[in-house]
Amino acid sequence: MIKTGQCPKCRSPKIAGPHRIQGQYHIRVDLPGVLTATLESFTCTECGYSELYCDKQGLENVRKVGRFVSTSEDINQSHCPYCGTLIRHGSTFCSECGNTI
Repeated sequence: MIKTGQCPKCRSPKIAGPHRIQGQYHIRVDLPGVLTATLESFTCTECGYSELYCDKQGLENVRKVGRFVSTSEDINQSHCPYCGTLIRHGSTFCSECGNTI
């Protein structure tokens, strides 16, 4: 939506945003530790279709400590012996519980 400037649902070019999603403060993505990602929305003003995106700093935080969808490449990866979280190749600590692997 933000790259094409067009709604993927109705093809309208009338896109509003970015708007921060409001909660008590901002809605934030739950990341291990203290790092967070603030979400911003883009909305089609014709049909109401909306997409959420992380802000730039949040995207960096997700890249560093976010949880990733498992793929067939993850078969050789191990799990944290303390909490069971999938450990990415080359990690020396668990991104979920913080224990050293």
